[in-house]
Amino acid sequence: MKFGKNLREKTLKEWRFYAVDYKALKKTIKKDDSEQYFRLLHESEAKLSRFYHDRESWAFDYMQTLLERVQALREAMDSQRDAPTESESSSSESSVASLEEDNASVASSVEMDRGFTKLCVKAQSFGTKQAWLKEEYRRMGSSKQFKSFIYAKKSLATFDRELGLLIEFLDLNKTAFTKILKKFDKCTGSAIREEKMRGILEANAFLSGKTLIELKDRVGLLIDEVNSLKPQLPEGWENRKVYTIGCFDLFHRGHENVLLSLREFGYYVVAGIHDDDSYFKLKNKDAIEDLETRINNVKPFVDQIFVIPSTDPLIYIKAMVSEQDIATGSCCYARGDDMLDFPGREWVETVMPVHFVPRTEACSSTLIRTIYHAGDEELRKKAAFAKTRYDGKPIDEDGNVLNLKVAA
Repeated sequence: MKFGKNLREKTLKEWRFYAVDYKALKKTIKKDDSEQYFRLLHESEAKLSRFYHDRESWAFDYMQTLLERVQALREAMDSQRDAPTESESSSSESSVASLEEDNASVASSVEMDRGFTKLCVKAQSFGTKQAWLKEEYRRMGSSKQFKSFIYAKKSLATFDRELGLLIEFLDLNKTAFTKILKKFDKCTGSAIREEKMRGILEANAFLSGKTLIELKDRVGLLIDEVNSLKPQLPEGWENRKVYTIGCFDLFHRGHENVLLSLREFGYYVVAGIHDDDSYFKLKNKDAIEDLETRINNVKPFVDQIFVIPSTDPLIYIKAMVSEQDIATGSCCYARGDDMLDFPGREWVETVMPVHFVPRTEACSSTLIRTIYHAGDEELRKKAAFAKTRYDGKPIDEDGNVLNLKVAA
């Protein structure tokens, strides 16, 4: 595979704007336009440098947030140790034993058949345990210990992945500089590659990835600690179905991170996706990717998909969730915490626990849409280096939300 194609395929689509413009540089070489070549080379270097330093600044700021979340987990677990509660097994066994005694007493008084009595006791005991587990799932999901664990673990896992992607991105661009300089020498008969590359590396020491690699090592140690502090989950927790709903347009790493997080709540993930018409009504703009593309993007991360042809998803999720799963507590709902008051929450919360996971910071479909699909070049540049607040909305230096309108 040619390097230009390899660079594009291995670079996240949301970061392609900041990569070495390898294709354009090749064109200037073919046109024998050295002046344009060096101008583009300098622009690529400057754009990549600005991107990296923005990301590095964000990474060190966010690291403080992660340390606070890990500390919150430590304190929550210490608090739990100081105030122990009855274990799942003892509580369950106590309830079942009590029920068995009551039934045995009734059986004795009315002289019922012993075999039939045992069957009744077993059935009622099972029902009691299921009811208890349903309450335990809700209690665990809303507990400070579990929430602290989820936020610490998923934030760290997402950040670790982000650092890995950044390190790979730097390495790809370092290779791009080397190869495009070599191509220039070969086509023009010059010998500037070594000197130019030395200058690029001296001016952009970050291309080694050293700072990010060291930070990633620190994150790895924190992940190990957080995993060791995982709360003991109720029996059957990992066997539940997990429901979620979204639009998933311009599918990016933020979507991936949320979908990967859902496995913390159960084994079988069911995702609802709004169709093209309901997307337009919700967003007042057409989706960049059609329904079929969005389904294909989401499917590798979930077990089942259903389509929502309405702005109100309630009737469709009601149709998807079985009465049996509700009765046995074998289902829950989970999504990113950028929309706490999601459509249908009032009903969903009455039949199953609702969980939230931290969204991927500095990752926004709005920005991606503007950077790669806006007709205005200045607007694209403005979006490319805009800061974002926690919910992903682009903001200016004063924290005001930017109005990045894109032609439909």
